[in-house]
Order: sequence, then structure tokens, then C-alpha cells
Amino acid sequence: MEKEDYKKFYNKYWVNGKSDYKYRYGVFLSWIDSGSKILDLGCGDGYLAEVMVNKKNCDVTCLDISEVALKKAGERGLKTICASVEDKLPFEDSFFDYVIATEVLEHVVSTEDVLLEMARVSKKHILVSIPNIAFWRHRLSLLMGRFPKQWVLHPKEHLRFWSVFDFKKTIEGLGLNMDRITAGSGRRFLRDLWPNLFAEQVCFKLSKRI
Repeated sequence: MEKEDYKKFYNKYWVNGKSDYKYRYGVFLSWIDSGSKILDLGCGDGYLAEVMVNKKNCDVTCLDISEVALKKAGERGLKTICASVEDKLPFEDSFFDYVIATEVLEHVVSTEDVLLEMARVSKKHILVSIPNIAFWRHRLSLLMGRFPKQWVLHPKEHLRFWSVFDFKKTIEGLGLNMDRITAGSGRRFLRDLWPNLFAEQVCFKLSKRI
């Protein structure tokens, strides 16, 4: 899809769309320092950003392609920028302490470019979460001859797919450090023991190599 098509699609998505608390948000909160300056890419309606402001007293800037989503984020009192995550970010190098993209990278074609831009404008860490195509239910779907469903409304929402091992290889190829891997969903103990099999979403804490 062209960018204007993305904008129309996600504007329609967010007309009735609404975020709520996810386990992975708690993972991200545990990884950030209080009072940090944060960029939330693909922020949606600003739910996570509001949590970071209220729980960790962070200075958060929200970026999304959807004006509808950003209107909702603005109503939460958040700073917003309307832009595509695939564009060059309008910030100087190391402008933010952390750059976050939760369940965003699978929605863009140029994921590697997005990750490098995130690294450029971050000072401490890049925090991302992605769906795990190697989750046991997805493996079962493939065994039964059906492609796993990972989207909400339409297959065109997701353009890229990774297992935990695939994503680690992508990160290594970009010259970034993989500092932490934590399950973002799944049954307790099993998800932590073997996230590539038992976590439907996985969180990654990345950093630039010095």
C-alpha cells in the first residue's frame, strides 16, 4: 500500500479502535528509567504513552500515521506528531533516551530502516515487541494447512513475520546489540522458559554497539 492508503486504513481502524493494558507494557515499564525522554513510534491512541507518563514521569512524544489515533492521544494530554514510521525521523541523533515500537515493525516493509532510525535517535535503548510466528498455535495452524492469523481486521495489516531466532538474526545483521529477550504474552513459566514456542508476542531490548 502507498502511504496515503496506509493513512486511510489506520484512520478507519482507529475510529472504533481502543487500546487497553497488555502484559508487554509492564515489561517495557520495567526497562525504562523514571523521568526518561521517550519516542513512542506507532503510538496508536496513546495508551502506553500515558502509562509511561503517569507511572514513570516520562516525557513522551507520540508518532503515528493516523490523525484519528493522534486525536485520541492528544486528548490524553500527550505530545503528538503525524508521520509515517518509515520516514526519516525529524530528530537529531540521540535525541531520546528510549525509542519504543510495540507491535509496529510487522506493519512496515522497511523494518530494517525503521530499526536503524530508531537506533539513531536513541541514547540508551531501543525497545520493540513483535508477534512470534513460531508460537505453538501458529505452528499447529501450519501443520493443518492454514496460515496463522496474527492481524485484527485484515491480512494486509502485517507485512513481515519473524520467529525469535529470525528476529535475532535481523538484529545481528544491523549491527545492534540484543540485550534482553522477554516474553510479552503466554502462560507463565512456559513463556519465560521457551519464548520462541510459548510466547505469542516477544519483547526485545536493543542497543547500539559502541
